[in-house]
Amino acid sequence: AIFPSTSDEPPPDDPSFRSHLRATIGRIDASYRRPEAREAVPFLLAEIRNPQRRSSIVDDLLAQAHHDFAARIAQAVLEGELTAGTRADLLLETVHAAALHHALAHDAYDPTFADRLATLVVEGARSHPSPAERQPEVRPERIATTMRDRTLTTRDGTRIVYRTGGRGGPALVFVHGWCSNLTHWSAQLQHFASSHRVLAADRRGHGRSAAPARGYTAAQHAQDLLQIVERERLRDIVLIAHAGGGPTAVHFADRHPGLVRGMVLVDSNISGRTTLGRPHSVDRSPLGRLVDQLTGPDAPARFEAMYRGFFGPLAGAAGDAAVRDATQVPLRVARADLASLAADSEGAARRFQRPVLWLTAETPDVRGIRALFADVHFGVVAGSGHFPHLEVPAQVNAMIERHLTLIEARSAVP
Repeated sequence: AIFPSTSDEPPPDDPSFRSHLRATIGRIDASYRRPEAREAVPFLLAEIRNPQRRSSIVDDLLAQAHHDFAARIAQAVLEGELTAGTRADLLLETVHAAALHHALAHDAYDPTFADRLATLVVEGARSHPSPAERQPEVRPERIATTMRDRTLTTRDGTRIVYRTGGRGGPALVFVHGWCSNLTHWSAQLQHFASSHRVLAADRRGHGRSAAPARGYTAAQHAQDLLQIVERERLRDIVLIAHAGGGPTAVHFADRHPGLVRGMVLVDSNISGRTTLGRPHSVDRSPLGRLVDQLTGPDAPARFEAMYRGFFGPLAGAAGDAAVRDATQVPLRVARADLASLAADSEGAARRFQRPVLWLTAETPDVRGIRALFADVHFGVVAGSGHFPHLEVPAQVNAMIERHLTLIEARSAVP
């Protein structure tokens, strides 16, 4: 095996592990009746049962669980290679390369990985057209090279990790929300990389980026993002931000209007009405009460319960993974980043004149939002909680595509 063994890993030939995987995939497969799902799942099972493939599938990959690698599996399905069952040897090589690329050796065996993998396989097959309908054909060699992870050191010495790939304009720059990370945009990055340059970063204090003592403001996050945009030489971008990432996008657009053609704000917070006072006199607003919950010995448990409440009942494995990610964010970062949402972003929002899509899971405050943005449009998804891009990615992707068409139309008007 390429990864060092840990005491938490099951042996490669552990029948209970293989039985659990087969039973999980079979159970999920039985809940669907589409031919694509019935094709994809047996193919994956055959590869897992194949002794010649076991070293690269079970030993090296399945025993090392990581949500980002799971997203790579979903990408492979969406590219049609699992569904089609063609060039399987190349698929396995590129998946293996993806695991190496993301240095998964530090992750212990995760007993939930089989469920997450099975869900991704079936959902990917359901959402992808049959092989005969695919145009153009995507070769599996592209799977491992579509995205690149890079690092940048900001002017104040903070290490920021970001992911970029794809080609075409306008470039789509994704900004995650509070206690999230760039991998939560995986479904959007993979969907749009075939037609757009895409980029997502772990904001300071989140994901794999460093967590300095200070700098957790929308203005600083926007400055960090600017350095990445400048490094990648992006000049024509659409900002797509979720929740607490909304103020970062608005501040960026306000300071650099010539770079931004439009925005998509997913269940975002753009309000200066909530005021946080000094640490000993936090405002009794909902935001202030959230900050209060992140103090004291029970703060970790309260935080996890609170974050889990952000997801709808159908979030499943994606929601569980996001909650695990959130609990890895230091509480001092969570408090500082949350408190920064009280800063006024409304003035910056009113100055932005380009098209904005306000996308939410609940009926939006149309009058209030129209008072903030000069050219705003609305989209409401069905069956989601606070993380639509994770919970119902197909709906979100379709709405983003439509908004990009609108942005192009606006740009074409003299």
